[in-house]
Amino acid sequence: MSLDFNKLISAFVGIIFSILWVLVILAFGSAFKLIKITPFEIINGYLISPRLGLCSLVNVFVESIKSVEWGEYVVLMVLVLGLMLIWSVFAGAVTRLAALEFARGEKTGLKDSLTFVMKKFWSYFWSPLTPILGVLFFIACNVAGGLLGKIEFAGEIAVAVGFPLAILSGFLIVFLGIVGLIGFVLMFPAISSEGSDAFDAISRAYSYVLSRPLHFLSLFITIIVCGTILTFVVGYGACFVMRISYFTVGLGMGGKLNEIRNFITGLSEVGDIVSSLNPITMRIAALLFMLYIVLVKMIVGSIIIAFTGSASTIAYLILRKDVDGTEIDDVYIEESDEEVAVEDEMPEEPVEQKTQLTPESIVPPVQEKSDVPEK
Repeated sequence: MSLDFNKLISAFVGIIFSILWVLVILAFGSAFKLIKITPFEIINGYLISPRLGLCSLVNVFVESIKSVEWGEYVVLMVLVLGLMLIWSVFAGAVTRLAALEFARGEKTGLKDSLTFVMKKFWSYFWSPLTPILGVLFFIACNVAGGLLGKIEFAGEIAVAVGFPLAILSGFLIVFLGIVGLIGFVLMFPAISSEGSDAFDAISRAYSYVLSRPLHFLSLFITIIVCGTILTFVVGYGACFVMRISYFTVGLGMGGKLNEIRNFITGLSEVGDIVSSLNPITMRIAALLFMLYIVLVKMIVGSIIIAFTGSASTIAYLILRKDVDGTEIDDVYIEESDEEVAVEDEMPEEPVEQKTQLTPESIVPPVQEKSDVPEK
């Protein structure tokens, strides 16, 4: 299911928009001195580098948010909201395609799935965002309560008396955060399968996790294990293909290919060795090779995203059958406009006219006897 063409195209386009969004936000953030990292560092360090991959990018992101300033918080918030808008469309399309394929054995077109997603766009957008807003709300409540402690004399007593409320807020922060984080994988499939709103998706995700924790945990671990294996297989497979391609082409091209490869590697590490490659045709060739590296990485990412959307949809349908008893093939299908038009144009069956009952119609008229004898 992960290698379905429509799912891969949806994930691939989502990655393109995500890269463009990240580069644009980083460009504005670095231009206004809000952040230190520039879009060129992302391009040189992660997109065109043949060595660094997704794991390195995640590690750098985790390290960078440990010492985030207020300006960087603003950039991070805008960046995350934009990515949520993008993936509300394309990840929603992947889960919709997966729901129809797994439940009903139907492979619908990408256009139909995107049409469905756009009708439910705000449901996709708000379903993962609502638990985050809930966590932030209770954090703000505790912070506001802590500010009372700065008041002389009465502040300490007020905080001590109201601290049970802080404990309750802490419980809700942990509950909403942890259950929402691990149940996030069920929210998009819920909307794609039920055609419901964000509230229904959130309630189903929390309900299924809490009702069948062991079943959900087994499915969740299975997704992680299979996804990790798939990531290594696809990643190293793509690396092996690139090495074979370099080696076989290098047999004919000779040292020129090594110069281009060294240029790309040095550019990703140093970032300013453009003048080291001559003539200009070699630079053009190096630019195309960098583009191929980016495309290969995007294809690998598309396969991983398609797998994640398909696996989470399968897990949701299995949990739904376990908790609610709903059959797996029960997936929301919209009635197309053409079907509605055909039903409206169908002629109505003629209604038989009922005759009015009268005494004459019930009792036949009596014929008067004739005086003429019958022969």
